[in-house]
Parts: sequence; structure tokens; C-alpha cells
Amino acid sequence: MSGPSAPTSSAGAKGGPALLGALERRAPWVAAIIVLVAAIATMTSDPIGVFNDDGIYLLTAKALAEGHGYVYPHLPGTPPAIHYPPVWPMLLAIVWKIAPAFPASVGWFKLINPFVIAAAAAAGVRFGQRQFGLPWWVALGAVVASMLTVPVLLLTNLLLSEPLFLLLLLPTLLVTERVVREGGVGRALAAAALVALLVLVRTLGGVVLVAGVLLLMRERRWRELIVFAVVSVVLLLPWQRFVWAASPTFPDELRGSYGPYLEWVVEGYKAGGFAFFREVLAANVAATWAMLGIFMSPLVDGPVRNLSAALATLVFVAGLLVLARRDRAPVTALAFSGYLVAVLSWPFWVDRFYWVMWPIVLLVALAGTTTIVAALRARGRTRAAGALLALVTLLAIGHETYNARGLGRGWEQSASREMTGAGIRLVRQVNDDRSLDGQLIAAELAPMLALYTGLQVLPVEILTTREHVQDKTQAERVAELERIDRRFRPSAYLVMQAGPFYSALRATRLDSARSLVDLSPPGNPVRTLRIQHP
Repeated sequence: MSGPSAPTSSAGAKGGPALLGALERRAPWVAAIIVLVAAIATMTSDPIGVFNDDGIYLLTAKALAEGHGYVYPHLPGTPPAIHYPPVWPMLLAIVWKIAPAFPASVGWFKLINPFVIAAAAAAGVRFGQRQFGLPWWVALGAVVASMLTVPVLLLTNLLLSEPLFLLLLLPTLLVTERVVREGGVGRALAAAALVALLVLVRTLGGVVLVAGVLLLMRERRWRELIVFAVVSVVLLLPWQRFVWAASPTFPDELRGSYGPYLEWVVEGYKAGGFAFFREVLAANVAATWAMLGIFMSPLVDGPVRNLSAALATLVFVAGLLVLARRDRAPVTALAFSGYLVAVLSWPFWVDRFYWVMWPIVLLVALAGTTTIVAALRARGRTRAAGALLALVTLLAIGHETYNARGLGRGWEQSASREMTGAGIRLVRQVNDDRSLDGQLIAAELAPMLALYTGLQVLPVEILTTREHVQDKTQAERVAELERIDRRFRPSAYLVMQAGPFYSALRATRLDSARSLVDLSPPGNPVRTLRIQHP
């Protein structure tokens, strides 16, 4: 009996290392498949546009696909689309052309981001191995753990550009790191092209351009610096000229939601000064702190969450400091630092800015942890190394507990679910009222209504920087509605009775030739206020 059993035992002994070797080679594919399955499994059937930005992306894609140019087709005069860079809408425009007619194509559009985030997962594993020096199993585990999370899957559920930004950010950082470390004009050219593409997906990608320029100057790689900076600027110049040309005549009432980012922020800081900056910084730091505490200690409130947020911050900062060394990943460390500075000073909801970077956040933290643990062990400080590992393990347990609870309760679908009911009611109200056909209306969830009704639809508020730190008063909402009415003269307003705009509309005082009358049936949660003339 022993004769036959010996080869079986030998094969089993050899099979283990062979299996691990095969898994190591296929780790990026493993990550991609796991993330793709999870992203598709958590897809929602919610309509596009409930998150506002996703609706605007698809409306501009529709305009491109139908040959109208890069414009807002749902706004009066179809002004140029100068708020969002054009690469993501261009991708959506391709799908618009080949997919069934909207809204039958909603499922096609919703499949884009699951495949994009799966590709980002594969790129993340390679990035963690090659750039951060992580063992393959650590990189694989970190990427899967960071992407099978409530925030990342929430973004993937929506038709937003964040997943594509993450997918492009990883190779952009990798190539830019090589240019800084090894030089080469060809590499500088490739890095410039990638940076420009990244910025044309999300403007904050410019932090990689700034980091690359500064570090190439430090390394005195002058040829590479010139190629990298000049080519990046040349590739971005057509988009910037498009924005600059359209900005002077763009309606002031629409700038917050549809105009250029930078001008909007600069005007806010001009009006508010340093006091406003302090308020924005305080609000964004508080939001960041709360988010970290919830992510890392979901079952315990109070001081434990503050402690978890503090420890998570220390671990991440340690990772950035480790990676800032010349021989590690200085571009990533500097670009991420610049990204944080921009986010913390931006007068807008900060969570989305962090969510898109969450996989890199975890990779940075683990890169710092593994490096510090190895250094401590090399110096014989095994207890300190063990304590650090225990700390990171506790944070990881908190992180996974939060996501297990969240995914089990469908939190990744919450952002769209909360607004879907109101959006569907508004759309049905407009489509059932044939008297609104061909009319300009103003409404809540304007992009969604425009997509599903085909009408031109204005927003019923003016987005301001100030409202990030202080809620608008009733008087301010009334003044905004009166400005919108004077400028655009819509035929009707559609809002939810339970929302903040209905009471403001009832208090508006339009000019003498126009008055608002609510003719909606009693008990209807959607109120249609029509313009009547004396």
C-alpha cells in the first residue's frame, strides 16, 4: 500500500507551491473577477439622474452622440458644457450610439462601471506589487478588501466618472514614478499623455502633474521636465480654451452647478475671505474624521470612534512618509498630499473625493506598515513590530465589520434609493401632463427630468460655496427662485411638497406680468406651480 501512496503524497507536496505560484501570476485576474461579480451583483435598477451629476454626464453624452457638440442640451440656449471634463461623457456617448434607444439602454450604461472598476482592481494589484513592493497576497487582499466596500460599490452603482479616474490614476502614477526615478524622454512623453487624459476625466488629476514637475525639478531631469510639462499643457490647452471662451457669457444663475469649478471656488473665497476658509476647513476635517471613525469602528460610538480615526490617520500618514523617499514612490506621496489639501479646502461634500481613492489609501497604509514592521524587526524591536501589526489588524477588523454590515443591509444602494421615489414621481407628473410638452420648466432633480421627459429643465436653486458651511435661509431660497425666474421665464415649476422649495415658491414675488398658481390635486406630493398672466 505504501508504494502507490508515495507518489500521491509527493504530488500533493508539489501541488501546494505550484498552486500558489499560479495564483500569484493570476492575482490581478482574481481581483478583477471578484470585484466584477460583486459590482454586478450590487447593481440597482434605479433610474439615471437621481444623483444629479450622473444625469448631467449622460445628457452631455447624448448631445455628443446626436451631433450637437459638448453642450448642456437640457438648458435654455444649450450652453457649452464647461463644468465636467469631456472624456467620461465621450465614453458614454459611444454607448449611447450603439445601445438601444434610451431609456431601454439604462442597463447598458450601468454595466460600464462594473467592468471599469474590475479593471482598476487588476491594475491596483499590479500597482501595489510593483510600486509599493507589497507581497502579491497582501496587494490582492488589500485591493479586494478596499473595493468590496460600501463607498466604492456605491460609486460603481452610479454613472459617475470616479471608477474611470481610479483606473487611469494607477498607470499614470506608475509611469510618472519611473520618469522621476529613471528618466527618459519617451517615458516623460507617455506620462504627459496619461496625465492629460486623467485631468480630462477629473480635474483633480492635475495634482499628478504638479507632483511630477516638482520632483523632476528636484532630480534635475531638465529634458524630461520640459517634455512632461509642455506636452501635458499642450494636450490640455484645447479643453481650457473651450472653458475660457465660454465662461464670460455663461449665465451666473447656473455657474454653481454647471460653470467652471475654479472660478466658482475663487469667487466664494473672495467673498468670504480667510474666515470662510477656516469654516470650510473645519467642516471638511470634521467630515473626514467622522467618516474614518465610522469606517474603522462601526459597532462602537463615542471616544472609540475618535481613537480609531486618529489611529487610522497615523497609519496612513506613516505610509505617505515612507513612500515619500526617493527610492519608493515620491510622486504618489506628493500627489496624494496635494489631493488632500485640495479636498480639505474645497467647499463641497468631501466623501466622494475620498471614496474614489479608498483602494490607494489602503495600499499606502499597508506599504507603510510592512516597511515599518520590517525595519523594527531588523533592529530587534519585535514587540513594537507586533504591536503595530495588532493595531493595524484591529483597524482592518473594524473596516471589514463596517462593510459586512453595510453590504448586508444594502447601504451601497442607499444614495440612489433615497432619491428614486421622488424622481419617479416628478417624471410621471411631467409625462402625464401634456400641457407641458415643449415648455421650459424648472424643477427638482432637473437632469433626471430632462433625461426621462425630453424637456428643457432648469434647476430650482443656485449652488453657492457658502451653503457648504451654512444652510440657506428661506429668504435666500426665495431670492434665488426670483433670480431664476427673471432670467429664464420658465412656464412652470415642479417640486416636492415636503421639500424646501415648495414653501419658497409660495413666497416668491414675480414681476407684475407673472404669478404662480398651484393647481395640483390635494394630497399629491408633487406640486406643479404654473405661471399665470393677468
